[in-house]
Amino acid sequence: MNRHPSINVIIPTLNEEKDLENCLKSILRQNYPKKLKITIVDGSSKDATVEIAKKYGCKVIYNEEILAAVGQK
Repeated sequence: MNRHPSINVIIPTLNEEKDLENCLKSILRQNYPKKLKITIVDGSSKDATVEIAKKYGCKVIYNEEILAAVGQK
């Protein structure tokens, strides 16, 4: 039995360059085996949000709704 299952962290974003790097650093500092995947769902940011996400190896999904909260309608 696997004692440390994979963790998927999904972060909705919209122009979050000022906070995203600290958020990602905090997640990556956690004392958990390296079975961690981070996905950024970006609502068409106009700043460096996507570049920062890619710098940290995050998968980026583009949300064309231009919303930070993906489930919001």
